[in-house]
Parts: sequence; structure tokens; C-alpha cells
Amino acid sequence: MRRPPALLFPPLAAAGQGLLAWLGISVMLLHARADLMPALYPLQASSLLLGGVLVAIALVGAHLPVPAGLAQPPSVRARRTRLFATVALGVSVLLFTVLRWVPAGPDRALVLGLLGLMLAAAALLAIAGAALAADHGGADPLRIPARMLLALTLGLALLFCLMAWQLPAGHGDAGMLLTLAVLGLLLAACLLVRWRDHDRSAPAGAHVRGGRRIHAALLTAPLACWALASVAPAMLWLLAATAALLAAGVLEHAGTRQRFATEYAGG
Repeated sequence: MRRPPALLFPPLAAAGQGLLAWLGISVMLLHARADLMPALYPLQASSLLLGGVLVAIALVGAHLPVPAGLAQPPSVRARRTRLFATVALGVSVLLFTVLRWVPAGPDRALVLGLLGLMLAAAALLAIAGAALAADHGGADPLRIPARMLLALTLGLALLFCLMAWQLPAGHGDAGMLLTLAVLGLLLAACLLVRWRDHDRSAPAGAHVRGGRRIHAALLTAPLACWALASVAPAMLWLLAATAALLAAGVLEHAGTRQRFATEYAGG
């Protein structure tokens, strides 16, 4: 079984990569908007720092000592995942440097567009590589798209929280919650299909079914937060929805007996 602290690393890594992917896409699309880029700098800088820290935690955590019986040599997919994650981390450092110290101008806009494209590509490849590394002989074909969707959903949730905190409008809105609610329902639907296919060959016990109900409830929590957005400030519900999705990510990655971050360390 994974040790309790290690359970946090895979979903945090997925969230960091998802956040960097969304940030890279936004920079790529908005790099030529000289009227918007200065106002977006605090959001972009904080997103780069948060996403970079989460990815760095995953890379460092993959080398933590584990019990001898659980240690595994890194697979080819795991090495590729680490490579893509390292590239994403390096590009995020370059992007932060350009945003912070290079003066505005046509050349800066071009560099930002290229770095945004590179960051989005590297982060998406790291997400895909982690999902592929977690696949075990095609026994769960929906695991790969589900984990990719989970990473992008977690990253978007973090981005929404930063937007609500730092943008002038601030405080979040129901539209953000509705977006997370729809993505959560898609993830829950993927889970139901995966569980149905699994139970055809090996019916789940009562303990497993109880864990599944908690998992599904966490994924549908953003829908409840959206429905209750008028009762309390949307920012509070946005934080609650993000926490629920992160908890669902922990349960998603805790279902294997292998060491933490199989996506980075073994296969």
C-alpha cells in the first residue's frame, strides 16, 4: 500500500501539469494582446509558480525511498513522463523570466507565443505519459482518457481559484462552478463505465462499493457547489469544489498497490 503522504503526490502532479497546460494555452492565445498582458501578469506569474512547484514535487517525490518490496525500476513510459515534466518545468522558468524581465515589444510577444506553445505541449505530453504509464496491459482502457481529463480538470480548478483571487472582477462566479460541475459529471460517468466493466469479471465487495460512492460523491460535489452558489460567496464554493476534486484525484491514484507515482517511477 502507498504511504499516506505519497498518496498526495500523483494528484498534485496532475493538477500542476494541468495548470501549466491551461496557462500555456492562454499565453499562446493572448501573447499579442498588449492591452491585456500587463493586467494578466500577476495571474500568469502565480500560475507558473504554483504549477512549477507541484510538478517539481512530483519529480522529487519519485525518488523518495520506498520499502524494498515495492521498489520498481523505471519503465520507458515513466522515463518519458519525467522527461516531459522536466521540459515543462524548464519552459515555465523561461516563460516566467520573459514575463518578468523582458520589456514589451513585438519580439517579446513572439517569444511568449512560442514559449506558451511549448509549455502547453510539454504539459499535455506529461499528462498523457503519466496516464499511459499507469495503464496495465489495457485492462482498463478508459483509465487513460479519464486521468487526462482529471488532470486538466484539476488544473482548471486551480486556475479558476487564482483568477477569482487575483483578477479585478475577483471572487469567482457561477460560470466557473458550472464548468467544473460539467467536467466532474464527465469524470463520474467515466468512472461508472469503468466500474461496470470491472465488475463483469470480478464483482466488487461491500468495502469497495463504499469507496466508490465516496469517489463519485466527490466528483459530483462541484455540481452541488454550483447549485448553492447563491447561498454563500462563490469563492468559498469554488475552493470547496477544488478540494473535492483533489480528494477525488487521491482516490483515483490510490487504487493500486504499486508505489506512488507509478507514472514517474515504474510501470
